[in-house]
Amino acid sequence: MSQQGSGPNRVMNNRYSKELSCLSETYSWALEAPIEPLVNAVQASSHLPLVAVGSGGSFSVAHLACSLHQHHSGVVSRPLTPLELVSSPIHLRSLSAMIISAGGSNADIISALENTLIREPQRCIILCLRKDSKLSRLARSYRFVDFPELNLPSGKDGFLSTNSLLAFVVLLVRTYSCAFSSGDSLPRDVDGLLPKNQRDGGYIEDLRASCAPLWERETLVVLYGPSVSTAALDLESKFSEAALGNVQFADFRNFAHGRHHWLAKRESRTAVLAIFAKDETNLAEKTLRLLPSTVPVARICPPSTGATANVAALIAVLYLVGMAGDRRRIDPGRPGVPSFGRKIYGLRALRSLNKVSSEGQTAIARKLGCNVRALRDRRDLPFWQEAFCRFVKGLTETVFSAVLLDYDGTLCDESDRFSGLRKDVALELTRLLQGGILLGIATGRGGSVRRSLREVLPRQFWDSVHIGYYNGSDLGRLSDDGHPNPPGTPTDALKAVAESLFTHPIISCLAECKTSQDQISVRLLSTVDGEQVWHLVQQLAQTHRLASLRSKHSIDVLRPGVSKCSLLNHIHGLLHDGACVLSVGDKGQWPGNDHEILNTPYSLSVDEVSVDPDTCWNLAPAGHRGTQAVLDYFSWIQSGNSNFRLVLPASAGVLS
Repeated sequence: MSQQGSGPNRVMNNRYSKELSCLSETYSWALEAPIEPLVNAVQASSHLPLVAVGSGGSFSVAHLACSLHQHHSGVVSRPLTPLELVSSPIHLRSLSAMIISAGGSNADIISALENTLIREPQRCIILCLRKDSKLSRLARSYRFVDFPELNLPSGKDGFLSTNSLLAFVVLLVRTYSCAFSSGDSLPRDVDGLLPKNQRDGGYIEDLRASCAPLWERETLVVLYGPSVSTAALDLESKFSEAALGNVQFADFRNFAHGRHHWLAKRESRTAVLAIFAKDETNLAEKTLRLLPSTVPVARICPPSTGATANVAALIAVLYLVGMAGDRRRIDPGRPGVPSFGRKIYGLRALRSLNKVSSEGQTAIARKLGCNVRALRDRRDLPFWQEAFCRFVKGLTETVFSAVLLDYDGTLCDESDRFSGLRKDVALELTRLLQGGILLGIATGRGGSVRRSLREVLPRQFWDSVHIGYYNGSDLGRLSDDGHPNPPGTPTDALKAVAESLFTHPIISCLAECKTSQDQISVRLLSTVDGEQVWHLVQQLAQTHRLASLRSKHSIDVLRPGVSKCSLLNHIHGLLHDGACVLSVGDKGQWPGNDHEILNTPYSLSVDEVSVDPDTCWNLAPAGHRGTQAVLDYFSWIQSGNSNFRLVLPASAGVLS
């Protein structure tokens, strides 16, 4: 696409025109930019509602993200401004959050991320187009946050979002198409979005000619179809931000419920722009034919459907904004910002709303699955305050001789699953071993955990590390080459369900099944299918009266009697009578695979907690989970004479 033409109302060589000249390059970059981390994050969020947060042009992107998420996952999603997020009572613990900012530096979006982190959504995704921004530096402080490193070649936009908007849109459409294997694909270049007979610059001139009558009217009513709603929203945003005109927008049917009355009273001062996809033509044209003949009407109708139509319509809107700017003698890329506007933009007004809670309040909110601010309205709060204090008192007054730790999700984050333990985690484990502390490592995996631990722990301590492979069905020291046992034929108790799983027409397509003597592991090919596979496996397991447990990566069906508690009991047998073991895991609520070892008096979670008031509390600072939380716990350990106590920071035991 190239913006050509001349006339007395053209504003030549302005900032906005230069930005438009980069759109083709930006489109090509966004088509080739690596999206695998973003795809993985979206897949992991596929079963969750999404809140997407942005301001200005980024709010249009947030709207698109929620539209795509809702369309592909079928789960209700909602775009929010930073103020809406910070002041909202929504329980983020059961949601996925996406924070969107092109430059990642404005005060509102930084406050929005700070607020999001302390409210601990299940997933948090950062979309930013500038490396090493304030936003990405903050996100980097929290290991559970997904933030793909992207850097837009065209650089910073002018006053309005242009190239960053297009880049975000293309990246999101690609990501959701790949994450959900939808088959949607964008054309190789911008011209591929246009009608064949209007390429090579003809489309822009046709659009300019058809829209020229619109600029003679004071008010522009934008009617849109659901496929291109983001384009309509962005048009209203840009017209308002650059003072190009008054815009009202509504979908075709909402317009029918009273909004049409505006035309009846202000017919001579109003024009209509209709934006719709090819498959929405019938509804659009039936509506437009009924409008007064004196009202100018223009159309943007890409020759495509779905997300591709939205991309095409957004590009048309970007050019349309330039045309309106030419007519009104305003450069949308540099419209002139008043001093009061700069002061309003620079306000750090949201930070004061991010109230820091005590770790005690955070821990109780985790137990109840609610926001900290909702605690004050709960009638059962005194019960939970007493339970928290009782748990912390018992924990800090106890002398421990061993630590039992889950592996995946606790010692090893999801992002490090195939690279092994982080150096800081390995150093803390070594410190405990040097203090004579016995370690137990419980895992659903087999020999890969032994190899990973041997790579980072000094050989002289291998005898002090006891591993419960395959969810505790195979116990051995780290020094023992004979464990885990090689995968073998499932026991009689598992044979029938194993055959059912291997031959199941759906499970065999969506997951990979592996067997050992006492365990069947069902590993998802895509986390998008996690809920469906879980319900199918659980039903089969229950039919055969077998237990099934979940981790972040797999579903395990176990032989009766198999439990991670076998390792806990084994460690107790190695210690003197009355010695205590601290258990730490990440999945404390059934069907999580740590729920049994965390259903013990001295148990801490680094992520999900159970509803038991006496066990399985998460005392980590707000926003810390996984290895970040386990490192917090390690920092509280003071060891000596082959045992240790937990010395919590003052904030961890405070309720206010």
